[in-house]
Amino acid sequence: MDGLVRVLEVDPDLGQGLDQQGFAAAKRELVAETLTIARGVWDLDPAWAATGAVIGLLIIAGVLARDLVIGRRRSLEILGPGDMVRPWPSDQQSAAGDIDLRFNALEPVRFAALDAQFAAHAARFPRVMSQVTGRVMDRATSASLRLIVHQVVRIDDRVLVSLWGLAERFGRVTPDGVLMPVPINHTMMARFVGAQRPTVSQAVGELTRRGEVQRLDDGGWLLKGSFPSHVLPGIRTAT
Repeated sequence: MDGLVRVLEVDPDLGQGLDQQGFAAAKRELVAETLTIARGVWDLDPAWAATGAVIGLLIIAGVLARDLVIGRRRSLEILGPGDMVRPWPSDQQSAAGDIDLRFNALEPVRFAALDAQFAAHAARFPRVMSQVTGRVMDRATSASLRLIVHQVVRIDDRVLVSLWGLAERFGRVTPDGVLMPVPINHTMMARFVGAQRPTVSQAVGELTRRGEVQRLDDGGWLLKGSFPSHVLPGIRTAT
């Protein structure tokens, strides 16, 4: 563990809806232990046990890839600041079978461990707990949108929509286009969009030839133009 952090100081959005006095009180009282992991493969289970987190490990910095593996099938999710990480549920209501969660820190990741002590103090601030619960709903919403994206027939459109969705969260505007700095290679992209790697490589090649994307030397992506609303009318994000 790396020491304490004031949770609303590093994630002020959790204090939405509080008045100035309430925000100051919550900022002062809601503290949590932090954990920092290095870039690379990470095992959640021992970290979960060591931190004593009961609500979740809240990402406050960095980018984490989460792979869900069932047999030969894999599905990738990209997590960043504001997302909550928890082990796969083990109760009787959860999906049965041999399920494996694998995590890979794409850069150093720092967490705030929302433990029982945090929960006890946060009970005084229902609006904060509402925001915490909302983060879980955000993940469910993102998963639903990814299912819609996976139904897009053309893989080049599927890749492009997904990249723009990631750029909306992680990207920044530059004179040359929108920079999406998360280093996602073709293999990871295939798991992210639900396609085979060779097909994704062909799709990326086509997008590159059309001048819509550019793969950067550091693994990030540069997106040109604007979100392809013609692919999924009415949807502005892909994740």
